[in-house]
Amino acid sequence: MSYNDNLILRYLYCLDNRDYPQSIKRFFSNFNIALNEDREAAINELYILRNNCKNLAVLSKRFITAMDKSYMKFTQFHMDILAECDGENGVVQSPYFVPGSFVVYSIKNGALSLWVFHNLPNGNNHFMAIPTFYIVSSPKDKIKGEGHQLDCMIIQMLDNCHEVNLRDYIDMVLDYLCLRQWAEIEIAEVKTTQKKEVKLKKKTEIVVEDGISYFTFDSKWFTEVCNNNEFVVSGHFRLQPYGDGSRRLIWINEFKKYGYHRKALIERVEEGEDFI
Repeated sequence: MSYNDNLILRYLYCLDNRDYPQSIKRFFSNFNIALNEDREAAINELYILRNNCKNLAVLSKRFITAMDKSYMKFTQFHMDILAECDGENGVVQSPYFVPGSFVVYSIKNGALSLWVFHNLPNGNNHFMAIPTFYIVSSPKDKIKGEGHQLDCMIIQMLDNCHEVNLRDYIDMVLDYLCLRQWAEIEIAEVKTTQKKEVKLKKKTEIVVEDGISYFTFDSKWFTEVCNNNEFVVSGHFRLQPYGDGSRRLIWINEFKKYGYHRKALIERVEEGEDFI
């Protein structure tokens, strides 16, 4: 299923005018799922996120490798990253998840809220994802690694749905935010289109409109890149350093480049290169 077919994404990015939170409540009613006060509050919060979300972030396997290597090393920065990203909402998809699953997050007043959406192959939400868990987490200290404390409230949104590694979802989003904000990463935007039927006076036409755009994330730190293709580097300004310690703005004309090889930054650091 493409991103453009997922109703929660269509709702968040204003490609669908339906009242999605009310659709979730009807789903609960139709399948006799108890809608208690906590579950209803978690669903109602989705109203705040509509048209107020950063583009979907799709994490590469190499980006996940960088996150895994950083696991428990960013705990001392959890409070700082939530303060820096206060008011941010977004969506993250990771190869760590079951295919088709993703996490919606919201940051407010030092707390991280997560809606976990599992793609349940045997469930009734193949085309309309229903949140399986709602989590609110707040870091309580700046301890690095073991001993770091996170206050968590977990609400199981669907009955008989079990997940033993919910803490990993919290750490995944926090590590993603830290790497995105402060580390050397590569970001590429992918734009999609969707076909839509438009009814005219006498006939129906198919038009192509913008769909859900998303960003893919990779990591320079743990990635060695080799590109053997010829490509054009457009003209650009560069600050040229001089021997007297000064810098001057110079213009570089357009030129062809015949491939390149870039070591992973972690290897270059190990070889003695300094990075600020």
